Amino acid sequence: MFCSISGEPPVDPVVSRLSGFLYERRLITKLIADGSKEPNTDFEITEDDLISVKMNPKIVKPRPPTVNSIPSLLSLLQNEYDSIMLETYQLKQQHHQLRQELSNALYENDAAKRVIARLAKERDLARENLAAVTAAGGVSSAPGPNGNDMEVDETPASAKDEAIAGVNPEIAAVLDETAAALVKTRKKRKAPTGTATAEEIQSYEQKTEIPSLHSTTHPGISCIDLLSLPPSAEKSEKSDWVLTGGNDGTIIISDWKNGGNEVVNIKAHGAKKVTSVAWVEQGEHAGSMFVSGSVDHTVKVWNVKEDGDGWAVGKASHVIKGHSGDVTDVAVHPSGLYGVSASLDASWAFLDLVKGVQVSKTTHPDGKEAYSSIAMHPDGLIIGTGTTDSIIRIWELKSAKNVATFTDSARQLAGRITSMSFSENGYYFATAAADSNVVKLWDLRKLENFHTIEVAGSSGYEGKKGVSKVSFDYGAGFLGVACADSISVFRNKSWDELIKFSPNGTSAVSDFKFGAHSKWIAAASERKVVVTGV
Repeated sequence: MFCSISGEPPVDPVVSRLSGFLYERRLITKLIADGSKEPNTDFEITEDDLISVKMNPKIVKPRPPTVNSIPSLLSLLQNEYDSIMLETYQLKQQHHQLRQELSNALYENDAAKRVIARLAKERDLARENLAAVTAAGGVSSAPGPNGNDMEVDETPASAKDEAIAGVNPEIAAVLDETAAALVKTRKKRKAPTGTATAEEIQSYEQKTEIPSLHSTTHPGISCIDLLSLPPSAEKSEKSDWVLTGGNDGTIIISDWKNGGNEVVNIKAHGAKKVTSVAWVEQGEHAGSMFVSGSVDHTVKVWNVKEDGDGWAVGKASHVIKGHSGDVTDVAVHPSGLYGVSASLDASWAFLDLVKGVQVSKTTHPDGKEAYSSIAMHPDGLIIGTGTTDSIIRIWELKSAKNVATFTDSARQLAGRITSMSFSENGYYFATAAADSNVVKLWDLRKLENFHTIEVAGSSGYEGKKGVSKVSFDYGAGFLGVACADSISVFRNKSWDELIKFSPNGTSAVSDFKFGAHSKWIAAASERKVVVTGV
């Protein structure tokens, strides 16, 4: 059926009572309102003459001819696709936002658990320290009325602080006795017979290399140490041993003069990076004990023992806990009985290596900076510490008091302090940082910076910052500096550069150490140890 006016199927059809013609209600009512007569018949018609027609199903109005063309259909499909894509994008945004909210919630939950665990460790450590003070007669550990609180006696606060921070009289006596003996001999001592001359340093050449050390899963040697025994023991085969710690958590002892033969290989700290290793070089444990620090928050003491025709290192004789952050550096006291450790938990600790305990733990009241480096003075009465924000402090070991703080007025040291070294005569102190290519030399007698050495890597490292290691040799005649891929050796006092070499091509040097009589240098780079000397 079609409308008699438009010729199209009506949406709301009506039929004329007078003529019987079918119309679209909208069109015929408009004609009636204009006063026109019924089309085709000229009858006078009113709306009362219209009868609605009931249709089931209703007629769907056809699309106009322009919509039925292919371009119009493609346009409609494009509009539908755009709508779907827009809705999909909005759903993805909502999904991403929900995932972020969930991730933040999980992170906050994990952080809260870590904080709770750290506080619990600090609480336990505080209780242990309090128990130690109690044994010295300073505090009563009897529980209070509620069974949890501890009652403190009326000892003055200053006395308690000194007892907690310092060492007991027995340890203090050992430190004083060791220092007195060393100072007496140091004033008269000259460079050992056979110490390398400046001309020999300038003639350094590569002697050998020990490749493929540590695993490929977490490649890289992070630290190195050599055994410098007293002159009477320097003929020992241990003088040629190279002690390395790796990013893979292992410690390896190699004999470089015996073709790099592996003497010992131990999984020292699981899969956690070993940050520092140090031989015990004096005392009854010289050459038979070494210490390691790791990002697993522990310091471990190891004993090297003869095992049939070879050598062996079993389980750690002591695992010293107490730090709540990564242990970044360790150093051994000249007595061979004690050591110190630095940590990212903003503290340094005094350790009894024989008993395997942390004697004291010290933080600075003016800051919460993390400690990245630590060094022991040759006399063993003071230490130096460096922080991740370039602060250098000198501490008295017995009282754990900060006796000096070095400030770089020129602001040439930037970033974490990577390395520090006391000269063997005890007068000079060298420091270096991760984000600057300078070595600052300090006079401990005047407590001032008296010289600055500018260093750089090879030609492929222009513009790159960072000194990874500084070290005085045992004879106090030379200062070695590792920057990027090269090592430079400077003459003491005049500070002129004697030699600069790259032990492992363009690979960065992570650590190095002078060998006996400064005749050679062992440098760690990637998975290699390269020995360069005369």
